[in-house]
Amino acid sequence: MNRLFLLPVISLALIIFLYFLIKRGGALRKLKPVILFLVGLLLVSGTISILKSDAISKLFYSETLIFILQLIVLVFLLVIAVKLIVFIVFDAYMKEDRYPRMIKDIVVIILYVVGFLFIAKYYLKLRVAEVLASAAVLTVVVGFALQDILKDLFSGVAVNLEESLRIGDWVKVGEFEGRIEQFRWRSIKIRTTDNVLVVIPNQTASKEAVKNFGHAGLPFALRSQIGVSYKNSPDLVIKTLLEVLGSIDLILKDPVPEVMMQRFDSSSIIYELKYFFKDLSKKSIIQSEISRKTWYAFKRAGIQIPFPIRDVYLKKETEAGMKNEDIIHILKNNELLQTIDETQLQNLAEGVDIMVYGQGEMVIGEGETGRYFYLILAGEVEILKSNKVMHRLGINEYFGEFSLFTGEMTTADVRASQECTFLGISSDKFRETVKMNLDMARKLSEVIAMRRVRQMEFSKKETEDMHLNIKKDSENIFLRIKKYFSF
Repeated sequence: MNRLFLLPVISLALIIFLYFLIKRGGALRKLKPVILFLVGLLLVSGTISILKSDAISKLFYSETLIFILQLIVLVFLLVIAVKLIVFIVFDAYMKEDRYPRMIKDIVVIILYVVGFLFIAKYYLKLRVAEVLASAAVLTVVVGFALQDILKDLFSGVAVNLEESLRIGDWVKVGEFEGRIEQFRWRSIKIRTTDNVLVVIPNQTASKEAVKNFGHAGLPFALRSQIGVSYKNSPDLVIKTLLEVLGSIDLILKDPVPEVMMQRFDSSSIIYELKYFFKDLSKKSIIQSEISRKTWYAFKRAGIQIPFPIRDVYLKKETEAGMKNEDIIHILKNNELLQTIDETQLQNLAEGVDIMVYGQGEMVIGEGETGRYFYLILAGEVEILKSNKVMHRLGINEYFGEFSLFTGEMTTADVRASQECTFLGISSDKFRETVKMNLDMARKLSEVIAMRRVRQMEFSKKETEDMHLNIKKDSENIFLRIKKYFSF
């Protein structure tokens, strides 16, 4: 083969090789620009080979044209070499989030400067020292004109060399907070929780205090405070707040959330909550859920959040609640409590609790020992098995009877599908006030047996005779109730 056509043939072979390589996808797609320069190299080197061939050189030959074309070939070779080196070092070997974009740009510029200096010295026969001296004078002039831009540039280099910030870190610079998306020559780009891209000059980032919360995938710690009345015991408050933190899925269970007494204020005791989560963009959602669930939990536990004391004034409070007659009327209409006499009903009504649960809160968990018999005054609950909705209960319906009246653990979860208000009868109050009778035990056993069969149906457990199983199950539960209440 004529050596004049060696470079065009190599260029063509590389084009074909890279084309099939890029079709494999992934990081190899970044080699597409290399093919464009190889095509240019093929055309220019092929033109030189044709012009230098014996047949063409006799008709037309220009040293100047050949010189210019060869210079273009060297430039193409330099660009192709730089792109291949950068691909191998930064794209194939290193992951993109392991280095700032600026470092890659600096390496590219250095390679191009060195390559052009070699071309200038060995092909253009220029004195490199004179070129550098002229460039230094030009740099001084440009430096005075672009002082602010250069400050951002060198500040960016300093920040990158410290390695204190990486792409993917969640940071707060001044009033802006978000995840670092890019490092540029003049700025850092962060994406806020509102999906707004904020461009922060490197000079600003180097002067201000930058709070780095950590890298994506690592747990973030957050602290918040709440003031509680002096009337409520610290143990009760801490226990309630820990239950609230444990009920939020976005909060990690390990590390364990913490609640600590922080200080005594003029009108309240300040408690500090510390909890961990993985996605800092969900911070506002988590804080909202903590506030929402804390309100419901405090209301059920009788914990007060006091108002700041500013002035002394008198105010007559009217306690909102249900009248005793209304409670008795509700209890009388319940199918399980219809057999209770008037005296027992009156005593029972005096000891009921009115409880409010927010949407999504778990009222009863599977495997717990029931503490209350719940009558639904408002809202709706879901009966869950393996986190799937098995049944729904609405106003005037009830739940919690199985565990309460048999002493056994619950077999399903009960969750509020919307804000709910319950009339709750505690186990202690029921056993203290109501004397179990045969009619109530019989009715109760039938209800429990029906609900257990519904659960079996949901779990797709077939039975040969459903009605026979209901009767048999009802008898077993009836005996347990008799044994539990000793009558």
